[in-house]
Amino acid sequence: MLRKILIICALVQHSAIASTLSEGALRLIKIGNEIGSQDVVLRGQSLLLKGAFDLGDFDAMYEISKQVRKGNKLMKYIPLERQANEILIKLVRKNYDPALYQYALYLLDGSNGFIKNELLALNLFETSFKVHGNAKSALMAAIIRNESLVLGTKKAQYIEALITFAILNRVAGAQTYQNQYIKLDYLSDLNPPSWRAWIDAQTTN
Repeated sequence: MLRKILIICALVQHSAIASTLSEGALRLIKIGNEIGSQDVVLRGQSLLLKGAFDLGDFDAMYEISKQVRKGNKLMKYIPLERQANEILIKLVRKNYDPALYQYALYLLDGSNGFIKNELLALNLFETSFKVHGNAKSALMAAIIRNESLVLGTKKAQYIEALITFAILNRVAGAQTYQNQYIKLDYLSDLNPPSWRAWIDAQTTN
């Protein structure tokens, strides 16, 4: 199983087929972990591999990268950050939107094996927004520009367009950010120790 997962680092199909296969596979993995069944987990992992290899399913490849990153105590798989990152980067090169968003967050925080790079993060968020209409990416692009994390990118009209798109699509934290840090920009700056943690906090409020 582990050997097959590592092979994915060198293989990303040119065509992607959206399917429910990865969702079913993840359900099996979750259930297997909950009931302590290695056989059920293996069935789920095999489905993910089938989707990745046989169907060229980018969703399955992305989920494999997440599985590799966190490892699995039940299966005695250790976390493999470098291999997970290699899969993620290959998906980014295929313009797969969830990978664009996650990679941009890693770069913004300088975490999970990636060096902080706010400019590249901004470019990725804006690609995600412009190409895929990702409203969460629009929020992050607005924040990077408004907080001047990348010098010379604070353009009020474009920031307003980005944040409005995020608000209209009901992205958690977008309205609050506009009220506190755009309309009252002169009062305070937003500088959390972790942008991922800040995003997670918005969804729980």
